[in-house]
Amino acid sequence: MANFFTDYRANVKDYGAKGNGKTDDTAAIQKAINACASGAYTTVYLPRGRYKITKTLLLPEQARPNTSATQGTGFKMIGDGMYDSGLIYTGSNYAIFSDKDLAETILFQDFYINHANGGGICLPQGAHQMFERFFSSACGEGKYGIYIQGMRSGTSMEGYGSYMLSFRNCRFWQETGYLGTGVKLEDIVLCTEFNNCFFSRSVRNYPHLEIVNSHGVHITSTAFERSEQYVPPANPSAGRTEEMVKIEAQAANSKMTAPLIKLDNSHSISILESHAEATYETFVGIYNHSSKVIIDGCRLDHYAITDYNPNKGYIVTVDPESTSSTTIIVGPRNYRVQSNHPDTTHGPVILDPVGCVVVMNFEDNTPFRDSFYLTERRTVPVIGESGTNLLKNPGLFSSSPTESPVEADHGFTFAQLSPSGCRIKQSLSNGKQKLRMYTSEQLDKYDFYTFVLVGSNNAHKSSPVFVDLGGDTNDLTLILPSGSERFTINKTLRKQSTNIVDIVVYEPVDFNIYAVYVLPNIVNQIPYGAESTAVSKLIATVSETAELTITPTSKLPNPSIEYRGKIIRIEGGSGVSDMLYICKKNAADNYEWVSIG
Repeated sequence: MANFFTDYRANVKDYGAKGNGKTDDTAAIQKAINACASGAYTTVYLPRGRYKITKTLLLPEQARPNTSATQGTGFKMIGDGMYDSGLIYTGSNYAIFSDKDLAETILFQDFYINHANGGGICLPQGAHQMFERFFSSACGEGKYGIYIQGMRSGTSMEGYGSYMLSFRNCRFWQETGYLGTGVKLEDIVLCTEFNNCFFSRSVRNYPHLEIVNSHGVHITSTAFERSEQYVPPANPSAGRTEEMVKIEAQAANSKMTAPLIKLDNSHSISILESHAEATYETFVGIYNHSSKVIIDGCRLDHYAITDYNPNKGYIVTVDPESTSSTTIIVGPRNYRVQSNHPDTTHGPVILDPVGCVVVMNFEDNTPFRDSFYLTERRTVPVIGESGTNLLKNPGLFSSSPTESPVEADHGFTFAQLSPSGCRIKQSLSNGKQKLRMYTSEQLDKYDFYTFVLVGSNNAHKSSPVFVDLGGDTNDLTLILPSGSERFTINKTLRKQSTNIVDIVVYEPVDFNIYAVYVLPNIVNQIPYGAESTAVSKLIATVSETAELTITPTSKLPNPSIEYRGKIIRIEGGSGVSDMLYICKKNAADNYEWVSIG
């Protein structure tokens, strides 16, 4: 009876491989690979042992089964365990390489490659390239443990990209320090995963994981660790002082600027429930046009092993040239701690000169409970749900149904909406016309602000509307949708020393404004209930001008849709303050009175 587990395996020892770490087993293993190419076998099997190879192993031609029911040819290389079966590659190219048109339905499982002078595995385009319990145990200077070139084929440098890749329970580590990049992916078109992998002991200025021109890469439960740069310890008897050690260590570590994960022109990337440890300048680096990245549920444990490490430990840094990058989100479930060394630099958690990173929430969990408690605590304002609208009268409320609620140029007409908001028309067909609003403070406290317009378009055609801070030149372009449905548009503004916000048009418009927001920092969550936020600032404004009087009543009526957005004043008795309430609809689609003063 045929044995299924052995009859389809080309055992490299049957082709003359010794696996003793000394004999050159290159030719024997290549013969086993070629046997798979002939169709005699489907799998190259590496029994427990250390197989020395001196030249690159070339993978076989592969083919898909087609609709005419032709037989396809996949390929597998399988060992007895990621610590038990290994290739010891002494060359400087790649240990395993495919020069064919594709490498598809290919599996590397349960073995390691020590490629101390070169790279590990390099593959062209293909689907279902799988790595399971694979270990890159040493890497050549600046080389790659795994390099997938999704637009390369054997006949040209063009292809269709790689997809459906998986890296599960893999390890990229070198005891004396990993000298290259664990994995580099290029031109991944969809659905690639890293699950429970480990990138560790990097000691060179290269990323652990580099993703280029790719979409749909998902990293889960994966750990990244960078080690400090070694410098010889102080030796006073030989004239080597502690000050010399400090200068050398700071200089060496300051060169370690590469992020642990580099995203270059890549989109729809998730980094979830993962871990970064030890010393690093940044966890995730954003380059060129990258977008739609979520980092959440990660433990980020940054510490200086000595007092002489200048690495900042940012969660995200954005390259200044990456001006088209958008929507890089630092989620609310990240857990961040760092060392208590007094010389450790504590700064912002993000470095974003472009304005594309959204911090949904952040709390520093570093336990400053020892003698270094005076170290500056790392903080980022909580933004989004608790963001404060800095704009005065953001609901454009007027005590008269048709009176201008803000300063306006000629040609504008206004009509108050029920329960809140304002309908705005501009009839002039040429020239710059503006609505002028004011913020409660100068817009120069933060590097970035978020402008939000909530409204609907009555003109039934798309119209451009501009935002101008300071009344000098337009800073933003907003395109109103052509439909009449309610919309929310948000844009990022750079700081300016002004409290003037102009809404500018150059053609006739007819649209509703329900609320306008100017919020500190970069925000992607707007507080629910526009009328509540709008009125809170309105009360502060009218209290200074005494333009609004609300007749008191003895008790609040039952909240309902007819009272939505309306304010009622309950007069206080002896020793009791007056109270203001607004009726608002909550998320459960019912109504309630909310105290606003």
